[in-house]
Amino acid sequence: MKQFLSVALGALLLGACSKDITPQMLTNGLPLSTPLQDCPPSLIDTRQVSQKEICFKSDIIDDQFMVIGSGPSKATVSREVKNGEPIYHFNATGAANRIEFTTCFGTEENLKGLSNQTIENLKKLKDLYRYSEVGDYGQTVSYRWRAKFPEKMGPDKGGIFAQWHGRPDRCLFRDPQGALHRYSVDKAASIVDTVDFVKDIGYSKKTGQPNGWSIEQSAGGPVGAFHFREDYMYLIIRTDANRMSNPRFKIKPRPGANYNKILGRDGKYATIVYQKKADQVPINQWIDFRVDISYSTYDLNSDRVLKSGGVKVWVDGQLEADWKGDVGKNDIYGPFFKFGIYKPKPNGFKVDCSSYEQVIL
Repeated sequence: MKQFLSVALGALLLGACSKDITPQMLTNGLPLSTPLQDCPPSLIDTRQVSQKEICFKSDIIDDQFMVIGSGPSKATVSREVKNGEPIYHFNATGAANRIEFTTCFGTEENLKGLSNQTIENLKKLKDLYRYSEVGDYGQTVSYRWRAKFPEKMGPDKGGIFAQWHGRPDRCLFRDPQGALHRYSVDKAASIVDTVDFVKDIGYSKKTGQPNGWSIEQSAGGPVGAFHFREDYMYLIIRTDANRMSNPRFKIKPRPGANYNKILGRDGKYATIVYQKKADQVPINQWIDFRVDISYSTYDLNSDRVLKSGGVKVWVDGQLEADWKGDVGKNDIYGPFFKFGIYKPKPNGFKVDCSSYEQVIL
């Protein structure tokens, strides 16, 4: 049974990839809006932090997205509507870190029923997005969108234009004796009250010295990242079976020689599952993307994978990758999708995006 999560308003169907999809309810439980009127591009100035801020309905873009990233002096995003369809124009300088739309964030709807204290504790833990329903480990989720690259890539032009990011278990700690504990939100927040965590390492707020505590922080790279640079457009997929990740150990396979090779160690691996030469990627033309990810299942009580997964990639309706392997992170809450620009190269990056859909298959 297919569960509909989100659909871009007035979205164009992606050919055969979009058959049998019936819009029912948007991500985060928000109802569909009325059809949109065409309008010229207008800048979106709002920026938020999805881990720590509630995205109120007035700030949600087209009932789907929260805007995250660098301010307008470094990166911009504008929205226009053509033929009833929203189109988003992302533009980042080399000084920006990111300008993205995320599908995962806390809203009044998905936080309903929680006490004010619990919400404040989730903010403190940088975990306010945990109740956003965007798919779980063990499920297959289909992501469909369109992208257009207005400019050719160059030696210092390009970046990441779509990614799938994990949600670390912010209530998982290692104590000074080396034991792992998964605490309640309230208990975890009480530890954060007395310990400053720099990435995953804890420092006493009284002395400023390391105190032996550590917190689950991140996997050292997104679960999936779609890059476009001078030589290739390519998709990296990662897995980390460790409950406590090591953010200092990062795996960055390069296209070409590393294509379809599994790199890494100690339960943490990365693979380029799809690549295409940059000169074969059309410039200033819409490209239809569909990525189906079968997320692995991990053992929350030990550092191992219980069931493997896989990734399929369609480009303009053609199946171009069908890879089997481990996908994800040993966390409770499943990954989420973002598009736009992340880590632009020194001369910046531009991309247009539209027609986003997400379906649990």
